[in-house]
Amino acid sequence: MTCSVAKPLRFRQGVFLFLTVLTSLWLIGCGASSPRFAGEGDAKKEGKKAKKGNIRFSSKEAEEEAKEDDRKVDVKSVEQRFSSDAASVVPAQPKRTAPESKVPDASAPGGFEQQKMMDAILAWMGTPYEYGGESRSGIDCSAFSREIFRNSAGIALPRTTEDQVKIGSPVPQDQLKFGDLLFFNTSGKNPSHVGIYIGDDMFAHASVSFGVTLSSLYSSYYKKRYTEARRIIQ
Repeated sequence: MTCSVAKPLRFRQGVFLFLTVLTSLWLIGCGASSPRFAGEGDAKKEGKKAKKGNIRFSSKEAEEEAKEDDRKVDVKSVEQRFSSDAASVVPAQPKRTAPESKVPDASAPGGFEQQKMMDAILAWMGTPYEYGGESRSGIDCSAFSREIFRNSAGIALPRTTEDQVKIGSPVPQDQLKFGDLLFFNTSGKNPSHVGIYIGDDMFAHASVSFGVTLSSLYSSYYKKRYTEARRIIQ
């Protein structure tokens, strides 16, 4: 009698032990240490950011821009000299960055109002960079150039840098004029960046490291990455 009772008891104990081990193995497989699920939270965050459109450049490229942009433009000084409030004042000659540099002339005659474009550019200064962005909270380079041309010259540019480089007419670098589009190879893809020439070897653009700003064509970074210019406004 005792033997017949012990056998079912040992059987139930064996089943219980087996289920316990099986459950433990399943829990370990679903834990944070499992390669299958490792970093799942981070992956979701990155996926969300990528969907928003603010990831394009590697940290290395951003670091290179910040390090090699060695001819900083005094944006505040340019704002004071070339805003509408200062348009009637003859600006002092700036420090020349190259023998062929030209002083921006916002009142020069042309097919559009240069002062209006200059004011539009200055109004965006300091806006953060965001790949795919099109607003004051964040904007990328091609959206910036499109916005400036649309609001100040009534010209509809294509949305992307790759399409903007296909319009207008080519311009030699030593014949640049206010409003010309400048193109750069900053990521290994040509073109990958666009800016608007404003004179004195300066251009306005949405920089990946600094947001909307003014830069010099003769900084180490942009000088060696410049590829071409296109004239949209004849």
